[in-house]
Amino acid sequence: MKKYLIFTDLDGTLLDHENYSYGNNKKIITSIINNKNDVIFNTSKTFSETINLLKELNLTNMPFSTENGALLFFPKNRFKKIKSSSDYDKYWKIRIAKLSSKNWHQFLLKKQKKFNFLIAQDLHSKILKKYTNLDNTSKMLNREASQIILWEDSLVDLKKFKNELKSEKQGVLIQGSRFMQVSSVCNKRIAKKLISHAYHYQFCGTYSRKTIALGDSKNDIDMLNSASYPCIIKNPYGSLPKLRSNKKNIIKSSKFAPDGWNQVLYKLNKTLVNKIF
Repeated sequence: MKKYLIFTDLDGTLLDHENYSYGNNKKIITSIINNKNDVIFNTSKTFSETINLLKELNLTNMPFSTENGALLFFPKNRFKKIKSSSDYDKYWKIRIAKLSSKNWHQFLLKKQKKFNFLIAQDLHSKILKKYTNLDNTSKMLNREASQIILWEDSLVDLKKFKNELKSEKQGVLIQGSRFMQVSSVCNKRIAKKLISHAYHYQFCGTYSRKTIALGDSKNDIDMLNSASYPCIIKNPYGSLPKLRSNKKNIIKSSKFAPDGWNQVLYKLNKTLVNKIF
């Protein structure tokens, strides 16, 4: 029987939104991978943030994407070199977003003269801790292809900012649960598609083309819409990601993360002929 690729967001989905705990999810992840299914992080987090969590959950032989799909990483111990990838320690790395975090920082400094927003990189760690509950914010700021901002201007000016971002730098603004990410064109759907393609090319026939995706925020919508089984995790904001009106097989949790993550997978597992765990 073919196995599943399970793409998941982290903050507010697999991890508690406030304290970043994965609760009892390590146990179910172990069951999932023991049944030869793969769990793939598709996150807004940086490489520095993600790598430690992969080790904790025994997922170091899984590919993953960071910075909302700006960068993809494939473990060398499992994947042959992928076209357009570069050598990056134990991984093959594919860069989707063209401009660097330095480029975007320079762009944003100029735009601060016209619009009212804060650049996370320029904030004191004590201020960032209030927004993130992180004692150490250095890893979240160790970005390669994006910058994150806190918008403090009007919605009208936000629209103007988006237009200038697109026209001047071919950039996009991606709304997350806490911050907005500024980067070259990328998203979690593109990352999911490219990772899936690599699996089917290198492990032909092993994995089902029907994918599973889990998320809780606006930046997960593209990924969820592209999945055969989209799973939406309840979030503290009360507004769930709105998927296409004709989207089928949607499963929603009644619990917040981390419990909502395993709740939707248990629900989904009951409906599948090929079990996840």
